[in-house]
Formats: sequence, structure tokens, C-alpha cells
Amino acid sequence: MPTRTPAAPPPGRTPARGLSARAVVDLLCHARAANTVLKPGLEVTLPRMARDAGVQDDEDALAARLLAAWSDTVRAHVEAGTHEVSLSGGVDSAALCAMVARHAPGKVRAWTMDVHFADTVERSNARRMAKVTGAELVDVLIPDAVLPDLFEQAVLANQTVILNARAVASFVFYLEAHRMGAGPVLLSGAGADEVLQGTPGAMASAKARVDEDRALALEILRQDAPAVVDNLRASFRDDSRDHETSLGAPRGAVDNSGTPLDGTGLRDQNPGARVEPPAGETGPVPSGTRGRDQTASPRDRLQPVDNLRGVSEGVNSDHAPVSPPVDNLGAVLAALPAPWDLTPEASSASQELRYAEWVLRELILPPELRGARAQGLTVRTPYLDPGFARVALALPESVLMRDGFGKWLFRHAVRSLVPDEVRLARKMPRYGHTALSSPVRTRWLELYRAWLSPERLEPLQVIAPRAVSRLLERYTRLSPEDAQAGVMDRLLMRLVSLAMLQAHTEAHPPCPES
Repeated sequence: MPTRTPAAPPPGRTPARGLSARAVVDLLCHARAANTVLKPGLEVTLPRMARDAGVQDDEDALAARLLAAWSDTVRAHVEAGTHEVSLSGGVDSAALCAMVARHAPGKVRAWTMDVHFADTVERSNARRMAKVTGAELVDVLIPDAVLPDLFEQAVLANQTVILNARAVASFVFYLEAHRMGAGPVLLSGAGADEVLQGTPGAMASAKARVDEDRALALEILRQDAPAVVDNLRASFRDDSRDHETSLGAPRGAVDNSGTPLDGTGLRDQNPGARVEPPAGETGPVPSGTRGRDQTASPRDRLQPVDNLRGVSEGVNSDHAPVSPPVDNLGAVLAALPAPWDLTPEASSASQELRYAEWVLRELILPPELRGARAQGLTVRTPYLDPGFARVALALPESVLMRDGFGKWLFRHAVRSLVPDEVRLARKMPRYGHTALSSPVRTRWLELYRAWLSPERLEPLQVIAPRAVSRLLERYTRLSPEDAQAGVMDRLLMRLVSLAMLQAHTEAHPPCPES
């Protein structure tokens, strides 16, 4: 299908509804959560646990405790009637599939994704896990050409900005899986990295990418845009929030049916909106997701992580630049707070927890939960269930990272469930950006040009169209391996997302009663 050219709004008009100038600037400069642009974001609160300073028991005892918690968590989902899993082939989804099969032998159906940037080793491992566990494996083919064509639908379903093709692929994956008979509930491995420190050095890598994003965003903001920092020198305003509404008392992570993981009434949509459990379910139902098993170590020794979660090729630029980026007044942007440090309400949590909640809220859960929900599927995340998360988050760091591996104790704990070649597989390099590396590069660039026109950017009020045009032309001349490709693509995709969200809001104003 051809890429749709968006209809232009009437010229010279300031939008009466939609995204505020303040929200756009804050989002582009990581001064508020992406999920708060149009409506309250996903509220994610992990158990407030402190990691033990040292190992209180031997590793085998800790591993046995972790495995028991994992078994209990997955069994609760199986007893609720869920036997379908999203299987990427990494250790997280492999262990999930194996444990479901242990509690429901012969009843498991596993869904996997065939897309051009999928890791070939993981796809082979997914097939191996299906054979080992006796699961029925269903392969969902995602042609490259559908990703730019369905980008707008993915943005509207996720109700947030999209950073690369992985989020779009997740949307298409659930769309096709539902068409092929999946569900109504799937379990996903998302969240394992966040509660088990699956990616060594992830926080430093993320801060470097935030600094890159902030520096490049300053190039395309109008001179009269609301200042995110006082004269681009001071840190973010004290009233900045990465939530539109206060989280209030600590609450658990949520699944996309709105069922709280701990039964406290949390929702991943507008607070107060009542969501009934799926047909056929009774009582509180445990939650579930689909994660990634990564092993990145300090950026001077192993591959940097890409702009969603995977590991990018070492020649890409979604890692720290040689020197910290600076704004046009000379202030060092690296001195500004990381976005996960901006929320006073989360001050009681450790930096590890604040970072994990930010990653889940900003990057991991929207494609998994909202994207699936738009297709009529419920995705639940056992790794984020409080019972398992409490055990995982209390483990000493000394048993979580070893020899460049993250999640070491978990890998050790599931040795009876997952073959060594899957359990100990290292993450392979992945593309961290979209248009330049895509087999349908021309169609991606057509989408960018259509949505980054002056007519589409003007309603956002704070974007300098000429600066965006110059950036886009610079970008189109790059090779996929260029050091600037990753950060440019992240910004361009966020701008396209914002233009789509604004256009949709203008075309579909809220009801007066709402």
C-alpha cells in the first residue's frame, strides 16, 4: 500500500486544541514523560526494594529462591487460563515459555516475529525452545514495506512518540497475531532486564542518548519556544514532571487490560476509567510482557545499546559522543538531570528503580500494552508481577552481573529449563535506527518529508520548519553507519509522531462532555 500523504491544515492558524507548546518542548528535551503528551501515561511503580549489600546465602540457594518465585508467578497466569506466550528467543522469553510448558504441558502456543532486523540467532533459539518445550510455534511475517505504512496507526495506538521501527513492528506483530487467532491473553518477557539488571551499563548509555537528543533538539526549536532550561544554562524548571498527574501512593505495574498487578486498582489508561476483565476471566488476574535479553557492558568494551533497547552496531551514534554535547551558550548539557531524576514523587526510590520505571514507561510498555490492546489483545508481564519483582529486586548486585552477562543468577536459576546455547547466548548487534538502514529506505523518507512539511509542523508552534528541513536533507545524505544517523533518526521520528498526534487531535476533538 502507498504511504499516505497527510492533508495539510489551513495555513497561518494556531491550533485551538492538541499539544501545548510547553509539552512539545519538554518532550523533545526529555523534561517530561513522552506518555503524558495527550493523556496520563502508563503509571509504573516497582516494589520499593533495596538490594542486599552482600550475598547472605550461597548462589544455589538464591537461585532456588528465584526459581521458586518464577514458578509461582507463571503458575498463577497458567491457572488463570493463559497458555500463549510471545517468544523472541532471548533467555527471558525462553524461560517464560519453558515455565508455562512445565505448568501446562502440551497446551502452549508461542508467537514469534519474522522481520528484517530480527536477530537470526534468537529466531533459531525460538525454534529450539518450541521443540524442547513441545509448544506450537506460530511465525508472524512482517514485510518491511508495512512498517512505514502503519507508522501512523502505531503512533495513535501507543499514544506516544515512536523512536524506531521496533515499536512499529510490535504493533504489526500483535495486529497479525490477533488476525491469526492469538489471545485473548498473551504473556510477554518484558521487564526482566529492568528488575534483574539485564543490561550492564544501560543507565550510562541512556543518559548519553538523552544528552545527544537534547543537543540536537535545540537546533530545531524556534527562538521564541518556551525555555526548557533557564537561558539554556540552569537545570530544568522545578515544576517539570515526567507525569501529568502525581503517582500518589506506590502502586504496582499494570497490564493492558487495566488489571493492577497487585490488586490496587491501577490503570494504564486514564485514572478512574473502569476496565472490565476480559470475557471468561474472574477475579484479579496476574500480569505479563515480552522483553529482550541483552548483554551490553561498559561502552568502551562492548556494543552500545540502541535507541529502543537492542544493541546497535558499534559504528552507530546512539552511544556517548567523544565529548559531552553543549548548547549554544556553552552550558554542558550532560550536567542537566537525567529524565528519571526529575520526579520528586519518586525520590524515595533508588536511582536503579527510577531508571527502570522510566524505561518501562517510556520505551518498553507502550508498544507491548497499548499496541496490543488496540488489536483486542491483552499482554501481561510476569517479570513485573510484585511477587517475582520483590525477590528479583532484593538480589545482591554481585550475583546479577558476571563475565559481561547481565541477569547472571536468573540464567543460572533456569538451567534446568533452558538449554545452555539459549540460556548463555549473547546479544548480537542490531540496527538502532530506521529509515537509512531499512530495505524500503525510500518509503521511509517519503513518510518523513510528508509529515515534516512546514504545514504539518506549524501547529506544533515551537518547531522551526527550515531547521527541520535542513536536518532532514543532512540526514538523507548519510550512510546507515554514519555516527550521526542514530540521534538524527530519533529526533525525526519523534517529530513525525508529534505531527501525527497533533493532526489526529485536531481532526477528532474531544467530546464536550469529556
